[in-house]
Order: sequence, then structure tokens, then C-alpha cells
Amino acid sequence: MDDEADARRLIEKYVQKVPFLEIAGFAESATDALYLIREMKPDIIFLDIEMPEMTGFELLKLLPAARPAVIMITADPSYALEGYEHELTDYLLKPVSFERFLKAVNKVDNARVPKYLQATNESVRELGSQAKQSTEQAEAAGFTSDFLLLKENKKLIKVSPGEIHFIEGMRDYLKLYWSDRVAVIHMTMSKIEEALSPSQFLRVNRSYIVNKKVIREIEGNEITTNSGRKIPIGITYRANVLAVLQKNRI
Repeated sequence: MDDEADARRLIEKYVQKVPFLEIAGFAESATDALYLIREMKPDIIFLDIEMPEMTGFELLKLLPAARPAVIMITADPSYALEGYEHELTDYLLKPVSFERFLKAVNKVDNARVPKYLQATNESVRELGSQAKQSTEQAEAAGFTSDFLLLKENKKLIKVSPGEIHFIEGMRDYLKLYWSDRVAVIHMTMSKIEEALSPSQFLRVNRSYIVNKKVIREIEGNEITTNSGRKIPIGITYRANVLAVLQKNRI
């Protein structure tokens, strides 16, 4: 629900890219949004803060306790703390990238959106089945300081940990990025963090582990990699990230 046409079009474009999402409607004002939410009973609402008639937070107070999952979208980061007080599923800053949009959608809580999970569980199971065998083989071989094994298109690929640029956690599986490739394995962030050398890799937030050699710069609470990828630094991780990088003179 956003009063800015460009933002609505962008969200619509992103939704159309995700097979398990469907647009129930748009609203240009808080009053229209309130009516639409009660009428359509959506699983997820994308809500702007600055809206005609009332703010997005004021609108949330009018919704019943069993409300849809809420993903707030705004250009102002100063509302983040208030957003968490309203138990938002996620808080997106404009301009929103598709990757960040998809990550927010994947955070939607199990109990709140059964229809969403019914659709996505099939996709997750399919992804998991593709990755499970390679993960079992990798775990059987064990993560070593020399290599790990990944299965891709029925081939086993030998990857040196040093080749990995960064790792993204997505529920109970991981996406490993190296060079121009991406691999998916069924493993938790904590388990792979234990396996990787802390002299080489750095946990920068709950969802990302970064190879220190690919960090190009840090501005504010954001890391830019050599490839131009932007990765946020978590509040609770910032002090350690800066201390480690300063010690290593990066």
C-alpha cells in the first residue's frame, strides 16, 4: 500500500517475478488500504509510512491482532526502531532491490500466512532435494581447510573456501557465491561459520558471512564488495566487524 506510483509499479514488477505471490490490490490512501485489507484478507501487505490521511503505523493500530504479515517500505531509515515495536516482518529502504524484496518475503512467519507457506514449501522442498545429496556428500567428506564438495547439475564441484566471496543464509539452507557462480547447500549459518577460518571470513550480520579479501569499502552500516555487491552490517555485529578489519588493516 503506497501512495507513490513508481514504488507501486516496482513492487508489482517484483511480485510478478515470484510464482507464489499474487497481487490482491493497491491502495493510494490509508482509508482505501484499510478497506482493501479487510475485504481481501491478504497474507502479506507492503506498507508505506508516509500516506495521505494517516501514517502506516497509525493504520496498523486499526487492524485486528490477527493481521497479515507486514513489510514496511520507506525512504526514511529513522522509522526502523518504531517499526520493530510494531512487530514488522521486515523493513525495506527505498530504492528496494529485487534480492532484498525476496529476502523480506522469505521472512514471512509460518503461522501468519499458511497460504504463502503452502505455495513456497513446494519450492523449498524442490530446492532442498536438489541440494540435500550434495550436502550429505560434503558433510561426509567434511569441511576442511583445503576444500568442500558441492553438487551442481549432477556434477561434484571441488571448491576451496578461499574462492568463496560471501555466503547468504536463507532459512535452513545457504547460498554460496564465488566468482560468477552461485551454489545452494542445505546447512545452517552457525554450522558453516564454525567450519570456516575466522582469519579469512567475517560474520557481518545474521544472514551474511563475507570473505575479508573481497571487502572493497565500508560506508556507514554497509559493506561494498569488489564486485559492487552491497551487504548490510548488523547493529550487533558492527563493533566486531570494524575491530577485525582495523586489526587486519583492510
